[in-house]
Amino acid sequence: MRVTNKMFYDRFLVDMQSNLDALYKANEQLSSGKRVNRPSDDPAAMTRIVGYKATLMTLSEYTRSIDTAKSYLNSIDSSFVNLGDMLTRAHELAINGASGTVDSASKKMIAKEVAGLVESVRGIANTKVGDRYLFSGYTSNQIPIDQNTGEFVGDSNVFELDISHHVKVAVNIPGGSIFSFRRINATDPQIAILPPYNFNFDATVSPVTGETETPADADPVSALHLSAAVADPTAAFVGAGGTLTIAVGANDTPVTFNVPAGTTLNGLRDLINDTATGAGNKVKANIVSFGPNDYRLVISSKPVGKSDQISISVAGGDANLQRLQYDTNGKNMTLGTDITNYNYITDTTNPNFYSFNNNYLNGSNILRALHFLKTALENADTGRIQKAIGYINSVSSKVDQLHAEVGARLNKLDAESTYIDDRDTNVRTDLSHDQDADLATVVTEMQQRQTALQSLRTVSSGIFQASLFDFLK
Repeated sequence: MRVTNKMFYDRFLVDMQSNLDALYKANEQLSSGKRVNRPSDDPAAMTRIVGYKATLMTLSEYTRSIDTAKSYLNSIDSSFVNLGDMLTRAHELAINGASGTVDSASKKMIAKEVAGLVESVRGIANTKVGDRYLFSGYTSNQIPIDQNTGEFVGDSNVFELDISHHVKVAVNIPGGSIFSFRRINATDPQIAILPPYNFNFDATVSPVTGETETPADADPVSALHLSAAVADPTAAFVGAGGTLTIAVGANDTPVTFNVPAGTTLNGLRDLINDTATGAGNKVKANIVSFGPNDYRLVISSKPVGKSDQISISVAGGDANLQRLQYDTNGKNMTLGTDITNYNYITDTTNPNFYSFNNNYLNGSNILRALHFLKTALENADTGRIQKAIGYINSVSSKVDQLHAEVGARLNKLDAESTYIDDRDTNVRTDLSHDQDADLATVVTEMQQRQTALQSLRTVSSGIFQASLFDFLK
């Protein structure tokens, strides 16, 4: 092959440019610390790099969510620690107040300290983190406990945050589950939230509204009731007789008992409430006046809040008895959540839902339990002070349960945080493997290219010194 000078020059330029390009790329890698600076450097690696960076951004979002969740839950955790200390102190005061050696004046002094605990609990219920109330549910910009009435005015929703792929954690505790409760109707008396020592419907005029006093519609829990009126609960209700089978929940053992012919509505109530032969250990039956000549049998669950799980099966052809059927074969009774006059019973031996003596509310809500203790101390009622001890123990157990739930959530956050940290480390390792330059290799490459360039320049300088005149001698 004939090699011309032009071919030699062209080859020199190609080799020179190739070494300069390699030297430039090595210099870029050295200055940036990255092997891949643009898709053309390594298209396959760049695809993986984009995926790694997207994963790291997602993990960063999860980390921020975990930090936020920890902020809320640590504040709730501290709140429950304080609540536990306050309830312990309330228990000590109740034990002291129940002593027969403590006179009325001393009980009133103890009541003042309990009143201070009530205000402190309200303060905890209205705790904020940043601009959010911890115990208000979704309405986190609204104070959860009314400072004047003690009523819970937030909602019962649980706020959740995503802390990993398909993993959520609740970051709040609705105040209605521990501090207080909300009235069903706005027309119900506010005084019923934290009622006075005596709250009767015997007066002609209400001390609250100034109007004629009648029992309020104040049932915040569900119950089953007959769908049609019975004019006289003392008249025969059951004709041919039959049997009732009652259970509460799918896993409950049913109770079956006979209902004789001629049983009145009142008698049917008593048969159901009998704890020996009836279903008195599962449900509670009442006769409630819905209006003039309108009496209904109302059946609620024991414990409160499971009336929607009551099953009543009827055997026998009696038409009136069939009105109690409420199972998979038919639902002849009505499940109501706001039953007229139900649980608001004026008989002091059978206290209503909002009454001072209500066991369910007093043992479920901290403010009610402390209010009950304070008022009993103010009235030097030793029997009710002793009863308050049980209420305080009950709400203390509830606080402990919720506190344990918060602790479980914090443990879940710690576990997810550890997983995300490990995942982040692994992804960054993979990213570095594809993206980062091996600096030692790059430096060696640069030195080799520089040597090659220098050698090329040295050799070519001697060759390219020849000119046309050298060939015309």
